[in-house]
Amino acid sequence: MRLKSIFCSLLLLCLVQPLCAKAPKDKTKPATIRFMDFNIADGMWWDQFNNYDRFVQWMQAQKIDIFAVCEAATHWDKKKKNVPKNDEVRYLPGKWGELAARWGHSYTALGAYQDNYPVAVTSRYPIELVQRIGGKNISHGAIHVKILGVNYVVLHLWPQAWHKDDKTRTKGSGGDRYRLEEIQYIMNQTILNPKYANEKHWVMTGDFNSRSPKDNDFYAEIHRKKPRTFNNDVHNAVLEVYPHDAIFDKNPSEFQSSTRGKARIDYIYCTKKLYSAIKKAYTIRDDFVRTSSDHCPLVMEFKSPKR
Repeated sequence: MRLKSIFCSLLLLCLVQPLCAKAPKDKTKPATIRFMDFNIADGMWWDQFNNYDRFVQWMQAQKIDIFAVCEAATHWDKKKKNVPKNDEVRYLPGKWGELAARWGHSYTALGAYQDNYPVAVTSRYPIELVQRIGGKNISHGAIHVKILGVNYVVLHLWPQAWHKDDKTRTKGSGGDRYRLEEIQYIMNQTILNPKYANEKHWVMTGDFNSRSPKDNDFYAEIHRKKPRTFNNDVHNAVLEVYPHDAIFDKNPSEFQSSTRGKARIDYIYCTKKLYSAIKKAYTIRDDFVRTSSDHCPLVMEFKSPKR
């Protein structure tokens, strides 16, 4: 009798525990989607040892539906020293589900985790993981997901002035060439792949670590005392496929730096059909952002496309 009682108790525990572990899921299709892209700087290291309370409170106030993250792994201790991958300090990326649930996102997906700077996506709505994009052809990795009928490609391109394969780290044009190789590879795997030819709604977003030709006039004004030119190859290639730079196209007369300085290197690109649904797109520069990261988040609000 006692064995039977124990068996029943264990069976009940097995049935109940998975239900308790799941966060509430909102499957209702919204009329408007608030999307954010943010390089949170080393897994939000600034708030890592504060239980991410400030980060969570800020995210709750933003009311974001879909969140694209660059630098989605924690890898420093309190003294800003790197720690091994199996160290308990590395709360992220393993606990993204737990963290995202605190601001109401029940779904998460991680990009290729091949170094300390993977990308990730969290969402209020179900995520279809189409592919993780990694390997020797790109540096930090990328991800391709589909949410509510829209394809999102989140990336983080190579940040250095030298080519990734250049062991001498000689500064020059190698970095620009490697970033171009990366973006071409990512687009060939996603929007230019014939298997996705029928997909019309695309967003490509993240930290491109490169400058757009659309900003050349602004840079000429900013650097008029000491003229500088920037390589635009990456964005010239992107604009042939993604005709709209959401932040620039919605704010053509205003230069919105995405860093603490005067550089726009984070972007939200989209296809024509999705751009027509955008209500507004802008960069956030508030006290939390200025303190927590060396990048600024980008926000895009758009009408949810019909499936």
